[in-house]
Amino acid sequence: MIMKKSIKWRITIVFIIVIICCIGSILLFNTLFLEKLYVNEKKSIIKKAYYALENGITEAYDMGYDLSDLFKKKKSSAGENNESNLSRFLRELQEIYGVSTILMDSNNKIYSLFQNNSMFEKKMKDYIYRDMANSENLQILEKNNRYTIAINNNNFTLKRPSGTSDNGPDEFYESSGPGSDTNEKKQNRVPFPRRDSDLECFGFLSDNETAFFLTIPVGSIKESIDLFNRVLIMVSIVIIIIGSVAIFIISDNLTKPLLQLSEISKKMSRLEFENKYDGNSQDEIGILGNSMNELSFKLEKAIKELKSANIQLKADLEKKEQLDIMRQEFVTNVSHELKTPIALIEGYAEGLETEGIADSKEKRDYYVSVIKDEAEKMNIMVRQLLDLSALERGMQELDISRINLKEITEGVVQSFDLKLKEKNINISVNMSNMNYIWADGYKVEEVIKNYMSNAINHIDDNKIIKVYTEELESSYIRLNVFNSGVQLSDEEMAKIWEKFYKVDKAHTRSYGGTGLGLSIVKAIAEQHNTTCGCKNLTIDNIGGMVFYFDFQMK
Repeated sequence: MIMKKSIKWRITIVFIIVIICCIGSILLFNTLFLEKLYVNEKKSIIKKAYYALENGITEAYDMGYDLSDLFKKKKSSAGENNESNLSRFLRELQEIYGVSTILMDSNNKIYSLFQNNSMFEKKMKDYIYRDMANSENLQILEKNNRYTIAINNNNFTLKRPSGTSDNGPDEFYESSGPGSDTNEKKQNRVPFPRRDSDLECFGFLSDNETAFFLTIPVGSIKESIDLFNRVLIMVSIVIIIIGSVAIFIISDNLTKPLLQLSEISKKMSRLEFENKYDGNSQDEIGILGNSMNELSFKLEKAIKELKSANIQLKADLEKKEQLDIMRQEFVTNVSHELKTPIALIEGYAEGLETEGIADSKEKRDYYVSVIKDEAEKMNIMVRQLLDLSALERGMQELDISRINLKEITEGVVQSFDLKLKEKNINISVNMSNMNYIWADGYKVEEVIKNYMSNAINHIDDNKIIKVYTEELESSYIRLNVFNSGVQLSDEEMAKIWEKFYKVDKAHTRSYGGTGLGLSIVKAIAEQHNTTCGCKNLTIDNIGGMVFYFDFQMK
């Protein structure tokens, strides 16, 4: 579809208008001024011829010659007649300025290079003596006391006397006086040129006796101008057609990259940066295309950075919100966890002070033991909170060393021997003696203790705990602690690593759990730059949970 405001169409139309205006200006100039310029040029030439004639004849007069003397022919050494001085002078005027000259002395004798002098003798007398220069056939251009310059538009034909020839050597011709034709029968006379209109200059030389008549053809200038205008119009039509096609093709080549850049800019406005300008020109359009590509690249980069910053900001805001929520939950959980032991301590302490309640030693010992147990629970929880806070803030430095995982695991399991026997738990440890790892030994004990405590506290009636290792790729070994018991959903498995989260709060209260053990394990894993986790597992048709921790072997 052709756009109404297409640049290529506008360029083509402007080109056509400019060409038409130029051609119209030329035609108007030709019509109004060319003829005048042409006539003025001819006028300037005939005036130069007049001054040359005036100076030449005057110089001859000053030397004592007259026209008859100048007319006389010279004899050569061989006895032949040579051209006279006056004949040669008039011929030079004709050759230099293109003028035809007729002179008439005080005796009315005519001197010229042409025949039919009787007609021009009469014409000169009519112009000069009878003042017929105002004839309607004459268009006077300039007139003063020396000469008159006019255009003669009278189309007349000079008749050549019989026996004369239009061809032959240019022989100087002289008439003997008015009406004389004694010399008209001479051979080799030059015919006076025939034309439609002449520019004529006539008058007297500075001696006021010698009359002159100068004529130069001006031709049919109007017909020439009309012909030129017609040719110009035809040539212009061809130029307009060829030029319009060329301009249309050139402008089409110019607008194609502009349309491509326009399409790229539209897509950039829709934040689509895949398209690039593929032109390789070094002109203004090429510079613009390269600038568009650079702008597209920088804008795409800036938007990506902005989006990344927005995502990060959103994540930070969510993290802040989560931290606020976690902080609130932490305060709530700590308050809740401390409220029960504090209330028990307070109640049993009041019981000790009240008469009649703890009268016997057994009751007093029981009350004191409860207070001590609750105080120990609070002490453990506070200690775990301090450890977890130190881990999360990176305030505890690791003491990395090469340790035997089996030895440290068996030592921890041995410390739980009393609890295992109290609950009749069947535990098995299946580990290699060569399981050496690089880790902080104290932190490894913390991990195993928390896993063992969690397994003992959540074991079911099958009472099975299995501790074993498995080698992973990339020089890692995984410690697994399995206990038979209730299996968890994916959502619950993701939450049990959060602080104070308890799957079964009533069950947790029965064994005094704080809900911080697995959070401490996760913090230790992050500090060691490793992973930990849990999953449902069935061993020998017994379902349960397995908690794992990956250690680096090298």
